[in-house]
Amino acid sequence: MKKILKRVLIAIAAASLVLGMASCGGSSPTASAKAFIAALEKGDSKAMEKVATKDTVTLMGMFGEKAADSMKEYGKITNTSEKIDGDKASVSLTFENGQTEELTLIKDNGKWLVNISK
Repeated sequence: MKKILKRVLIAIAAASLVLGMASCGGSSPTASAKAFIAALEKGDSKAMEKVATKDTVTLMGMFGEKAADSMKEYGKITNTSEKIDGDKASVSLTFENGQTEELTLIKDNGKWLVNISK
């Protein structure tokens, strides 16, 4: 009985770890891109740091509220598609207003990070 309980607890701990990592973004290019857009809409630089390169966070910080306000005009994401080529990826995001934006991502230490250059 104790062995069964121990196995169940280990399975629950493993599932929690996987779900916790997925909720941080980084598990796929699309997940990171969506988390980045959500952070941008809120102006949440801490959340952005989890799914974007340092240079990208710095660049977005220069735009401040303007970036957040412009994202509100886009509305919700209605469609996504991703292309992965090794440690690089691109994610195309289509929004309610019909706009489509493409984000470039790089894989760094196993995490997909949005990488916007000047």
